[in-house]
Amino acid sequence: MLILALFFISVQLTLGKLKVIGPEELKQELAQNNGEIVFSIANFGNVPWGRRLSGTLDISNPIEACTAINQTVKSHFVLIKRGGCSFVTKVRNAQNAGYQLAIIEDNKVEIIENITMSDDGTGYGLQIPSIFISKSDGEILTKYLKMPKANSETDQVQLLIKFDVRQQKSVEALFALSILSGETYKFLREFRPYYEKLKNEEFNFTILYPLYQIIPNPDRPIDYQNCISYGKYCSPDPDGLGVGTGKMIVEETLRQLCIFNQSIDKWFDYMQSFRDNCTSAQQYEICSPKVQLEVGIENQKVEKCIRDQQSTLSFVLRNETHNYKQNSILEDQLTLWNTAGVQSLPGIIINHQDYLGQITGANVFLDICYSFETPPESCGNYVDGYIFQTDSSTNLYLTIAIIIIVMVIFFVLLFCVYTKLIRKEFKESSQAQVNEMVTQYIQFYESKDKKSKEAI
Repeated sequence: MLILALFFISVQLTLGKLKVIGPEELKQELAQNNGEIVFSIANFGNVPWGRRLSGTLDISNPIEACTAINQTVKSHFVLIKRGGCSFVTKVRNAQNAGYQLAIIEDNKVEIIENITMSDDGTGYGLQIPSIFISKSDGEILTKYLKMPKANSETDQVQLLIKFDVRQQKSVEALFALSILSGETYKFLREFRPYYEKLKNEEFNFTILYPLYQIIPNPDRPIDYQNCISYGKYCSPDPDGLGVGTGKMIVEETLRQLCIFNQSIDKWFDYMQSFRDNCTSAQQYEICSPKVQLEVGIENQKVEKCIRDQQSTLSFVLRNETHNYKQNSILEDQLTLWNTAGVQSLPGIIINHQDYLGQITGANVFLDICYSFETPPESCGNYVDGYIFQTDSSTNLYLTIAIIIIVMVIFFVLLFCVYTKLIRKEFKESSQAQVNEMVTQYIQFYESKDKKSKEAI
């Protein structure tokens, strides 16, 4: 099972390298790292997984990009200083200014692998990716960008970035979900049609719910309201001072895991209907069987699955034996939760590598497609290889060349039409003159002939 395979595999945060491809002076300054800059990726925005972007770099004005950016140079990427406002605000201002990648420079010395640019709750609509680089690398770029340039075009900073994914023959994914999260159900609704494309491919995914333990091996008969089995399997309280408890969440988690193990298709159906009909934790026990019936799931099989995964354990306290249930499904979930290193909910791990960026069905599908060594036909045209952004000056020259070609063609056609009209007019004029001369000649001849006759 995928869940067992993931137990002992550490999850790698998505990192990559940003390469400076020009000018040579800047490459030399970064020569100790082969001209490469290590970066980490934000967990919002659309990340072009498996693809490359190349373009020119500009420095943000204002430098912290907490207000609208004044784009003075038509560059593709922008360098922004950390601080003053949220990461999302900075990236949104970069997007509004027309940039295709935001590079955030740290404002203090620290290991960037330990920093995650997190969504402040307003980043869902962001389309461009953003990355985070160290203070030292940022200062080198800033220093060069602020230097006077002899040639503003040839001296521009040229960057190449690749958003790597870990590729395998068969793709394995882990979806960390929350029963209480609206974003979880939104993602599942979006991903469902893409799952239909992938279900017959070498693609497998498992689901993970957040659980914790108070007592791994119970030795006291204490009924914790957020746990079952005397504190062995627990979930956070769903509504604080409300009547819902974590115990209700654990029990619903068991039901959803058993449904998933029986049929992924039915599980997708169940999750959507459950979201619409079971709105509070205290309703789950009564509401769940109704939803199961609605989507064609046999409740008896779900209950049997729960029973089959349980074994009875006991402890003795003061000469009294107390029994509790150990559930193998929940044991697997606890182990996986402790090893997967999930950053947020919902969270996605593909080929043991954290997915970062905006979590939508389309984005995750794209990442999955790029994670195949050979993308299947079901990925269609979604996998389009490398994307290179051309320099703005090149676009300008191309536009001018096209305009010149169009103008030349126009004048050639105009000349041809004009020449044809001139020839036609000349022909008509010449014909008229010939006709007139012939007429005059005939008249002259007739007049001469008449005089000759009169003379005789």
